[in-house]
Formats: sequence, structure tokens, C-alpha cells
Amino acid sequence: MLGRAGRPQYDTYGEGIIITTQTEMQYYLSLLNQQLPIESQFVTRLADNLNAEIVLGNIRTRDEGVEWLGYTYLFVRMLRSPGLYQVGADYEEDNALEQKRVDLIHSAAVVLERSNLVKYDKKTGRLQATELGRIASHYYITHSSMLTYNHHIQPSITPIELFRVFALSDEFKFIPVRQDEKLELAKLLGRVPIPVKESIEEPHAKINVLLQAYISRLKLEGLALMADLVYVTQSAGRILRAIFEITLKKGWSSVAKTALELCKMAEKRMWP
Repeated sequence: MLGRAGRPQYDTYGEGIIITTQTEMQYYLSLLNQQLPIESQFVTRLADNLNAEIVLGNIRTRDEGVEWLGYTYLFVRMLRSPGLYQVGADYEEDNALEQKRVDLIHSAAVVLERSNLVKYDKKTGRLQATELGRIASHYYITHSSMLTYNHHIQPSITPIELFRVFALSDEFKFIPVRQDEKLELAKLLGRVPIPVKESIEEPHAKINVLLQAYISRLKLEGLALMADLVYVTQSAGRILRAIFEITLKKGWSSVAKTALELCKMAEKRMWP
């Protein structure tokens, strides 16, 4: 979605810039010329948004979730283009797509329950936020990342492994290892203080190295690598704080101390 902030009573002109590849340009032109409708991408983020509403107290039951979904653009597009949103023959008699919405909310709630973000009573439909759910909502952490943290963060985790867990965050899954930056990454790998087990071919190793390079105040040469560094460090503060809060809620004092030290390292760009 492309939008513009402005003052309607004063501003008469505004510009929006879409940066895309040559192959995608025709698609966006078709959207701008209204040759194609703008489809909803909300399904991919439904679980995280549902968690936020549960934490706020806006949704306490499955039925309230179904009603909430009825106010979204996703619901509008499901009515207009049912085929694109897997609204099959089973829902033909359901003009308001109530059962489809029930199915979507149920599936999202099950995903959140699996990540320990909510308590979900399937019989009554009651939804209740957990402490981990509140942390995820407060720090904008995806349910996938929270599942990863739950699995990997243990009372005996070391600082080396904590760096690795940070690199496994779902927020960085689209950062690739480019061919032209492997040489520079290999050099950085030899300069950072915390050893990285994975090969430099692995994106997780790259994230780990970039965070350490940022703390060490190392200078980078490649523009693409510098852009990735900015993205990683912009997310580092909230992700590391979330990891600290998780260890705090679990009552693991030693791990919490390590996580807090890591937060301070990233914030001050200094090693202890």
C-alpha cells in the first residue's frame, strides 16, 4: 500500500515513490491505472495482528476475532474475489463468509498457542494473552521468532549461542548472502571477537557478523552490505530487549544478565 501524509486543507500536491525491479514495473503501473485490483496481504500477518489485538484486550474470544476480521480489507477482497483467498464451494451458502472468518481466526489462534503467545480454549473460544504474547506485541516480534527463541534459549545458553539466536530471527529471513560481498564478510569473520560456527555462505552467519561488526565499529566497504547493516542494527535494539524480557519472565537470572549485557553492547557499540 502506498500512502502520503499531508494536510488536506493546505496541500494540493503530493508524490509517492515506488522502488521496484524492471520486471515488476508493469504490475505496479497496472495497479496505478486501476487495471488490476489491489489485493490484501493480511493473511500472512494475521497471527501477529491478532496477537496484538488480544494483548490490547480488544479481542477476548474467537467470536470477537471473527467480528474484527469483518472490518478488514481482507474481508472486502474475500467477498469480491473468493477464488484468490481459498473461499471454495464449502462457503457458497455463507454470504457473510462467517465460517471462513471463524476458520481463519481459529488457525491463527492455534499458531499463536503453539508459540506460547496466547491461551486458546477451543471449546469456548476464549483467548487470553500470555507474558510472551505481551513481549511479542510490545517489541513487534513475529510469532515465528518467538517460537525460535522458546526453542533455543535455555538456562545454560552462552553469549556465543545468544548471538546465534539473534541471527536466527525471522525478521532477517530475506537478507541474502551476495556473491560480491563474500570476500568482505570473510575478512570481517576473522576480525569479530565472537566465533561464528556457520559457514559464511549462511545468511545467519552474515547477520551474526554484521551485529558484531556494528558493536566493534568496523568500517564496511560494500554499499549493499552497509544497507544490510543498517537494517540489522535498526532491529537489534527491540529484538535484544525482547530476548532480555523473555529470560527475565522465565526467571533465568544468569541468562538475563547476559542478554542485558548484549543489549548494552548494541546500544553503546562497546564490548564489555
